[in-house]
Amino acid sequence: MPLTVPARIAAVLLSVIALGAPAGAELPQAYQALLAEAADRQDDDARFLETADMVAVLVEGGRAAVHADILARLPHRASAVADWPLPAPAASPEGAAAPAPQPEHRSLGGAPIDLSEAPEGSGGWLAGSIRMLRPDSWAGHIRAGIQLERGNSELTDFTFAFELDREFEQGWRVDSQFEYFLSESATNTTRDNWLVELRTTRELDSGIGFYTGGSYERDLIGRYQSSAFLTAGGIWHVLDGEAADWVLRAGAGQRYREDAVTGDRLSDWVAEAGSSFHYQISETASFGSETTAFLGGGSRIDQRFTLTNRLFGDWAIQTGLRIEHEFEDRPGYEPTDMRLDISLLYAFD
Repeated sequence: MPLTVPARIAAVLLSVIALGAPAGAELPQAYQALLAEAADRQDDDARFLETADMVAVLVEGGRAAVHADILARLPHRASAVADWPLPAPAASPEGAAAPAPQPEHRSLGGAPIDLSEAPEGSGGWLAGSIRMLRPDSWAGHIRAGIQLERGNSELTDFTFAFELDREFEQGWRVDSQFEYFLSESATNTTRDNWLVELRTTRELDSGIGFYTGGSYERDLIGRYQSSAFLTAGGIWHVLDGEAADWVLRAGAGQRYREDAVTGDRLSDWVAEAGSSFHYQISETASFGSETTAFLGGGSRIDQRFTLTNRLFGDWAIQTGLRIEHEFEDRPGYEPTDMRLDISLLYAFD
């Protein structure tokens, strides 16, 4: 019984995984057969382009190698990949420069895969799925250290925190953070507090976009035993350079808090204004600033400043200052809390 088109493509893919792909200027035979099958069976260029896009992810040379193969063996389909790059002309043997180092490849059934060759903005569903597997899609850091706090309390805390961020296609981004503090004061007051934050944004080509985010903080010795907010609004990417990056945001939402003395639970509508600024001072030093202000019921401003100095490799020392100011007067509580952190940090991206 003759195979259907999906069955033929599946069979070719299975042969690719089983046989692998030797290195060389020419595409492996299994990939050539897959392109030929797509050229014969797929009527419109868009469907053929999806198959070519997938092959470009899986072979050495990426789009340029696939483009050259299509021009040589399938010229009637050349128009589908007319916008793709062509290989650089081969250098003459005399005085030829040493070959450039090849990017690291990951192996899938013996076939070399350069995940960076997944074309951005590609319409191919499989190429897009492979691009999602790139290890450099995630970035963040883990840190641990000590903390000196003055204000409503005088404590020296041990801290642990991690931050995890990811960029997706079409301008989507997720930023998250978790912090944990543990200490005992001279009066044996145990501190067991934590903070979790999450913000999702989507930025358009103009630098304008939107966001939604939230936070929950437990503070057993502060004015509020617990505090949370959930907001949404718009963003404006003011600066986007190699050295400086600055994003402004404004929105509205709800703030929840539980009074540490009376246990009363309050919920109010608030307007939010925020700023995220990062400046690369040098190759080994960077400065960051994060400001969040709530206006309305339970007005508050929260400012965080960090100075990160790389020691070696992915290890760094980070000094942080956090200033929280509650605009509500409360007898027995100071309106401003300050926290100084000194942490050993391990970053990954």
